Amino acid sequence: MLLRRMAFVGAAFALTLVLSSSSPPAAAQGAGSAAAALAGQVASTEEGPMEGVIVSAKKDGSPITISVITNAQGRYSFPAARLEPGRYSLQIRAVGYDLEGPKNADVAAGQPASADLKLRKTRNLSKQLTNAEWMMSVPGTDDDKLQLINCVSCHTLERVVKSSHDADEFVQVVARMNGYAQVSQPIKPQRRVDQSRAANPERFRKVAEYLATINLSSGMKHEFELKTLPRVKGRGTNVIITEYDLPRATIEPHDVIVVNGEAWYSNFGEQFLGKIDPRTGASIPNTPCRSCARDSPPAISTSASTARAISCSA
Repeated sequence: MLLRRMAFVGAAFALTLVLSSSSPPAAAQGAGSAAAALAGQVASTEEGPMEGVIVSAKKDGSPITISVITNAQGRYSFPAARLEPGRYSLQIRAVGYDLEGPKNADVAAGQPASADLKLRKTRNLSKQLTNAEWMMSVPGTDDDKLQLINCVSCHTLERVVKSSHDADEFVQVVARMNGYAQVSQPIKPQRRVDQSRAANPERFRKVAEYLATINLSSGMKHEFELKTLPRVKGRGTNVIITEYDLPRATIEPHDVIVVNGEAWYSNFGEQFLGKIDPRTGASIPNTPCRSCARDSPPAISTSASTARAISCSA
């Protein structure tokens, strides 16, 4: 039975629709399927054919990215129903590796295209680590690392571990961070109405001292090994992922429902509802939410050219 679920990519703030099943979809994993629009094999010198590599294709000018995952033979296949004719840029996700080539493919109607992808070991593993992998990598007790969960509400842990703040500086930084609401982003900081959480900075001394042991305050490189999670294998590769770019980088999608074929989402950081047409990726203009709790603070709405506050009505 086909399972349909909605998920979100927090860093990219892209709406993601995931389709998966317990058995390999003929169009998705059938390496020689005539229904494939684009297929190939992913390999590296170190591993040969590689399983569990995410291969993504995005048509030039389109807001939609389609991704599939390589099988045990390193083969990937995009169903013809998912890729329209056109020129596509290709990307991969396999921690520890970069795409050496090719990075583009042309898809024609009724003519299956082929692109074998060559990967090479990355020269900058730290740029690829997720928050979970940074948590695995840094030294410290579970209680020490628990403090890092407060950081990832607004930004990645890479900002923390690649900083050069010493403990005294971190005391002030952590106090300032506690003054921002969870809906903040580096490109859209939002101060709390109640600043009591940022009061008395010295109470953050313990966490500040810990943070100064895992960043670059004592040298030019980390003294701990960078650890990574294994790639998905077996049944976990039987998936097609569709991502939709949202019209503004500050949108924080939340609580998605699909009504009459359209995906509605609430905007966690702004008082708007948004809507996406999954067929075209077109974004419907945002709908303001005019009613919320009495005395709640105004939300910040941003666009390419304007920034305005929207007050709540009782």
